[in-house]
Amino acid sequence: MRPPLHFAVCLLMLGAAVARAEPPEVEATPGRVVLGQDTAVEVRVRVPKGAGPVRAAASSGTWAEARLEGGAERVFRWTPPPVRYPLWAVLAFWVEDGRAPEVTTVRLPLLGRTTLDVSTAPGAEVVVAVGDARFGPVKADGHGRAQVPVEVPPDATEARVLATRGTLTTDRSAPLEVPSHRPLVAALTPDPLPVEGGGWLIIAGTEERIPSSALDVEAEGATVKPVSPERALFQVRPDAKATNASVTVHWREAPGEDAVRINAGVKPAEARPAEPVKIIAPPSPAPPHVAARSSASRTSMFLLGGAAFASGANGGPLLGLGVSVPLPLWRDRVAAEAEVGLRHASLDGRQGTTDVHSRVWGVPLLLSARVTLFQQGSFQLDGRAGGGVLALSHRLSTDAGETGDVFPAAVDERKVRAMGFLAAQGAYRMGRWSILTEVRGALAPVETPSLRAELGGVSVSAGLRFVP
Repeated sequence: MRPPLHFAVCLLMLGAAVARAEPPEVEATPGRVVLGQDTAVEVRVRVPKGAGPVRAAASSGTWAEARLEGGAERVFRWTPPPVRYPLWAVLAFWVEDGRAPEVTTVRLPLLGRTTLDVSTAPGAEVVVAVGDARFGPVKADGHGRAQVPVEVPPDATEARVLATRGTLTTDRSAPLEVPSHRPLVAALTPDPLPVEGGGWLIIAGTEERIPSSALDVEAEGATVKPVSPERALFQVRPDAKATNASVTVHWREAPGEDAVRINAGVKPAEARPAEPVKIIAPPSPAPPHVAARSSASRTSMFLLGGAAFASGANGGPLLGLGVSVPLPLWRDRVAAEAEVGLRHASLDGRQGTTDVHSRVWGVPLLLSARVTLFQQGSFQLDGRAGGGVLALSHRLSTDAGETGDVFPAAVDERKVRAMGFLAAQGAYRMGRWSILTEVRGALAPVETPSLRAELGGVSVSAGLRFVP
């Protein structure tokens, strides 16, 4: 009877080895946050007695403490982010005890406050409904104007405006401009990551379950492998000589948007006593590990070429080469840009019996700001505004006719003048490349002793943007 007994013991040990930690029970108070009013959320996490440390992570905001030990109930305090627009906050909790983590996720709606301007009949009682919530009534003044304070949840797209005057009630819809946002929360556990055995990358969002195939994960100082295509849980193996591991996570369909970058220390392997080893044949050297380069910075380069249309002979081809650096403003919708260009215009005419040839070359050096006005899927519409200087080179040459008109054989002039522009730019993203089209209006008047020109005008151009 000994073999069956040994077999049963082995099964029990195997089951204990692969067992997962139970997900903790979580209760957040309040369950919804009004930005500017609620300054903190208390989260009670209940775990079995004797459970290990409980870790917390959030897609935004800050924790008073992100790791608590001891007791069957741990109380976390979370502070909302200092913003006013509606969005979701994703909070994640798990027990850090060396096993594959089971994560409990809390999704908190963060409501933004705004005032809705309503025009209706004078003296009407106005009520605004946003989802199941109602605000008002507010009485319209003698001009039919009313201002109704409302609280807007992150998934709201429109409000219903109900205006009542006597027995007459009007019901209409008003659109709400709520920024699109798909937040992600990510964490490396345990922290520090052990070289021996590695750890896990936890990812959660507003969706109940995120498939790993919907995400792009880039790592430095470690290798990352999905546990399952249906679950956003990844195994992480730190490099043997790494002291720190960093991971960048973003949605595959929208590179760079709602990206999350996290870091964790690396715990080196324990030193072991050397043992004599008989080497039969030297092993082939392993290929060096190349860390994936993070694209979170999203600094890009662009090239534009087209034509300018201006009065007279001021039109001509143009070319622009520049670099764009994102700024931490308005959820990364603002970028600073520097551009160097080339502009050409020419005129061939006749003055009396003399042929006159005028050639103008301009090199604009511009600084500008680019603001994303609209984005849907791979399409993006930007506005650009900027200015700088235009370095001008003008050459005037003549061919004298038979009558002997007196003209100088050639004139070379150089000037530097100010230049400004406004532009609308459309982009269609295809991975790291984007196809660009731009319509630009520019002002760059130039006047010299032998030239009066406008090298601005309206231009139409097309080109490419590349994100390294």
